[in-house]
Amino acid sequence: MKKEVIFLSNGHAEDTISCFIIKSLLKIFPSLNSVSFKACPLVGEGHLYKKLGIEILGPCRSMPSDGFIAGNPLYFFKDLKAGWLSLYLGKIRALKKEKDKVRVVICVGDVFAVLTCLFSFLRKPVIFLPTAKSDYIGGHYFIEKLIMRKFCELVITRDEKTAISLKNYGINAAYLGNVMMDCLEVTGERFGIEDNAPVVGILPGSRKEAYENLKVILEAVRKIYLKDRKVKFFLSLAPSLDIEKTNLYLDKNWEKKDTGLEDKKKGVIACLISKEKAVVKVVRGRFGDVVNLSKVIIGTAGMANEQAVGLGKPVVAFPGKGPQITEKFLRIQRKLLGGCVFIVKRDSEAIAEKVFSLLQDFELLKKVARIGKERMGEPGAAERIARLIGERLTGGG
Repeated sequence: MKKEVIFLSNGHAEDTISCFIIKSLLKIFPSLNSVSFKACPLVGEGHLYKKLGIEILGPCRSMPSDGFIAGNPLYFFKDLKAGWLSLYLGKIRALKKEKDKVRVVICVGDVFAVLTCLFSFLRKPVIFLPTAKSDYIGGHYFIEKLIMRKFCELVITRDEKTAISLKNYGINAAYLGNVMMDCLEVTGERFGIEDNAPVVGILPGSRKEAYENLKVILEAVRKIYLKDRKVKFFLSLAPSLDIEKTNLYLDKNWEKKDTGLEDKKKGVIACLISKEKAVVKVVRGRFGDVVNLSKVIIGTAGMANEQAVGLGKPVVAFPGKGPQITEKFLRIQRKLLGGCVFIVKRDSEAIAEKVFSLLQDFELLKKVARIGKERMGEPGAAERIARLIGERLTGGG
């Protein structure tokens, strides 16, 4: 019987982190042919796991909240109405069937993922990666610490401060770096832009609310461009978003144009052009290069905003109209990232003014680079975590 490793994740960003650890495992330990990797995504449809060829346990379906119910309990009731309870019970039943084959469970997300193991009677060693909680924003609740101490063999935190705090509570915790910084590839592609050009990166997010956010961002782009026509704009379009659907959210001030073969090879799949001739190049598959090239980011995203700050880029953000990017979410994100997220009103003028002021503040740009590295850490965590898991698996037991 093959040993099983189950990755249990509760969020789109968490799926990404899990997949990078799996890829690192397969790269470092090609001999792991006696191990079967399976995944149970608690949010969404598990597209990233499927792309890797990882077997999905239990039913999968997108819910109205996209996993974000803390900011607005109304979405919990919307999820219930959409069949969340039967979906979740289906996952529990699928996990129960695996209980005799499982060697270790990797929980990525929050304590709810660990509790799901218990509800499924997966009383197996649990390695837990809490992605959202940090001592920079108040740390874990008392009950969460109790659960970690009793049921987690190892907790791998997102920063060193949190690891020290959990150790002081008697939890076996370690800091091995932040996998989020492994989840972006920087190739050095500059898309034809000179070294010192002022570039504004746009990260509207990966969920449905991103389209509405983009309407506001594009209006801000027009105003930034009128202040300084030298500013260049790049929009990183998430794989989950449809470039054709953006047409529905473009007003009379914008038109979408196709790009040539050379641009497409670089990942530039379209250009949005305003009546003032501001050009927003829409890039797919080069997220790391877009962020690396930018001086300032306009971001209404979760993990992408954090990664941007990790690369030393200040983020201008505003509340969206969906369940994720609420004002409360942004305040927490700002605190987590040492003040490097600058929250403004959902107003194009306010966004433009803040972006323009940041482009001129060279001292602040240096400060953000320092804080970003401190809060988000260096890349390499996926490989270190993979080694820890792989050595355990190849060591028997």
